[in-house]
Amino acid sequence: MAGATVAGTVQQNWAALKSPAKLSTATPTIFVHGMPSSYHSEIKMVRSLIDAGITTPDNVVLATVTNDGQVTFNHYLPAHPHNPIIEVNLQNSHERDNHISAAWIKNVVVALQRQYHFSRVNFVGHSSGPLLILCYIMDNANDPQLPRVARLVSLGGAFNGALGKRDRPNTMQLAPDGLPVTRQVKEYRKLLPLHGSFPRHIRVLNLYGDLQDGSNSDGRVANNSSRAMRYLVAIRARSYREVRVTGAKADHSGLHNNKKVDFYLIRFLYGQNC
Repeated sequence: MAGATVAGTVQQNWAALKSPAKLSTATPTIFVHGMPSSYHSEIKMVRSLIDAGITTPDNVVLATVTNDGQVTFNHYLPAHPHNPIIEVNLQNSHERDNHISAAWIKNVVVALQRQYHFSRVNFVGHSSGPLLILCYIMDNANDPQLPRVARLVSLGGAFNGALGKRDRPNTMQLAPDGLPVTRQVKEYRKLLPLHGSFPRHIRVLNLYGDLQDGSNSDGRVANNSSRAMRYLVAIRARSYREVRVTGAKADHSGLHNNKKVDFYLIRFLYGQNC
């Protein structure tokens, strides 16, 4: 989809997103930041949900996870939550083992369920955050005691690495099914079992930025690294959609402060016809 078309769509429909005709649910949406980073990368996206009338500040909770995996919430949700948002803040944002970080995310989910008895959750992840979410799903998909994941949004996902010494612009090639055919980083290889086991009830939205400067990247992550998610989940997901975001703030850090991203995020998570 061309950048101009996306921009026009956003301008025409942003007002509609702020109307009352939106899905109201008690299902929490859990935001997971990349590594290294913090919940600060989530703040502007969450603010956009508040500004659009999707949720309210008292329905936004900060979940801080200590280095030993202990979870604390900064306040309680209301008795009847309305589109609640959980901002995960991992104090150890330099952990190299994604499955350890995924275990910390599980601790957040378990703590939420213990207090509020949610039956479903949504996830939004930025950068390496979506990898942690996929690790969580892979490690816990068959646990009937946990809430089912309903929807997953990946934003600038670095599934097969980031640009740097090991990956130059325009060097990563994908097969038609999304499998990288040139080089696969170990973090990606560990996720390959999802190709045959990803839960069929999860809807997936994969958003990635393109600077349109010839690098086919958001400046930090190659588009094909983000699009490599397709092989892991698309064949089994209830739905899978990729959206290329262009124009202003399509760079890696700008994606979480981008009205186009906000538009797709709101429509996917809270639109009544999604």
